Amino acid sequence: MRRKVLDAALELFDERTWDGTNVPEIATRASVAVGTIYRYFPNKQALGEAVFTEAKAAFANAVITDEVRRADPVTAINMIWCNQVAFATAYPQAFSFLEHQIHSYYLRPQALEVVHRLNSELVGILRAAQATGAVRPGDPQVLLSMVFGAFVGVTKHSRASGISLDEYNWDDIRRAVMSLIGLADEVSGAVGS
Repeated sequence: MRRKVLDAALELFDERTWDGTNVPEIATRASVAVGTIYRYFPNKQALGEAVFTEAKAAFANAVITDEVRRADPVTAINMIWCNQVAFATAYPQAFSFLEHQIHSYYLRPQALEVVHRLNSELVGILRAAQATGAVRPGDPQVLLSMVFGAFVGVTKHSRASGISLDEYNWDDIRRAVMSLIGLADEVSGAVGS
């Protein structure tokens, strides 16, 4: 039952946002009684946090794999790019819910722990790439925001236009985005999309 509730909540939060969804709608979508939801989650905030945390952990695990951790920084950056494309393509609702909405106003700090862990690993990889001279100098958090913001922008365009993520030329997009952080095309092409 809990899984049905989480899945229904994700669908509705993605369609209508967390704020635009009420618990009875989730119960209807999950084909459960409203009371069933409250057996698992004391309130809508707790349900939203559970959906967010589960989706963000899945994204983090898909993007930062052991293989990424073992790779040199440039290869790791390219692997991360490919992994995030794969996640967004395979789980469009989860990615859209995570990245096309603002969550901070209803999530408690502990729900954002997975965000901070992922961010810390990504910034560490960018710093390592900067140390090799492969990535331009500058605040790695800003560089990360530039790369990820561009990626999220493409996924928003996909959703707004109805173009499937599978239809994009991700190799061209990757080259353009990597140029934002100074990653040379001949270097950034090391791992395919």
